[in-house]
Amino acid sequence: MTEPFRPKSILVTGGNRGIGRLLVLELLRRGHHVVFTARRPDAGETARAEYSRLVPGAQVEWWPLDLASLASVRGLAGTLLREGRRFEVVVHNAGTLAPPPERRITADGLEETLQIHTVGPYLLSTLLLPALARPSRLVFIGSALQEPGSRGVPVRFRFDDPFLDAEYHPDRAYKNAKLAQLWLAREWERRHGGDGVHADDVCPGFVPVTASATARGGMRLLLRWVLPLMPFATTPRAAAHLEADWAERDPALPGGAYFDGARVTEPSADARDPELARAFWALLERWAPTRGQPHG
Repeated sequence: MTEPFRPKSILVTGGNRGIGRLLVLELLRRGHHVVFTARRPDAGETARAEYSRLVPGAQVEWWPLDLASLASVRGLAGTLLREGRRFEVVVHNAGTLAPPPERRITADGLEETLQIHTVGPYLLSTLLLPALARPSRLVFIGSALQEPGSRGVPVRFRFDDPFLDAEYHPDRAYKNAKLAQLWLAREWERRHGGDGVHADDVCPGFVPVTASATARGGMRLLLRWVLPLMPFATTPRAAAHLEADWAERDPALPGGAYFDGARVTEPSADARDPELARAFWALLERWAPTRGQPHG
């Protein structure tokens, strides 16, 4: 017997544009209550108005969040806790597909790409633990580019140089951040899965149309018009549907899964190394303490 549909309360970071926009719309059409974040008030309010128009009766609201600012993360978490919010799913969708050509250090003293993809989500999830249902699920939007041998400059996370002071390249910044994100998800599952707060890492597949937004010249044309026709590519709408399916996954199921865009599989050897995951978690606790002020 099929259980009756029960709407979930879902938090989606970066839900005002790109795949995040399509994800919020899909979740609303499925009947869920969605709280999404946006960096700019005008973008957040414009998106909320659009969603209310496209999905009449939708339960949707937005809050400001800039993952490149730990103060912003703490501010959002504090507001949601004070209001007594409760979430069954958090989709860590916000990210940057195109790290800056030159290394950028945030006001928190962290490399920007790593902060946006791992440190900010870690802090937000940890602060929101009292607001997460039991069971509940975190869904991190990952990338197969964390695998060795992926195109471009290879992934190489050095614990003695996590901010890439010595060997910065935008490709490496992105790949390192996605590898670190897997460490975060798997160590989160080890620490919190037993309490019913699970975490998975989901690569939606290669979405060239989305990547074209940050490309230029011939590469932009290739990503926008040629590569979408290839059998290994997927569309933004298909990616959003896949992410929505994971948001609807039974929250009681164990976490720690990695989905590569086609199947649940194992990530790279480094990504599944528990000692590396624990070592990275220790860095997260140092960079973004949940009590007191950050320290180096």
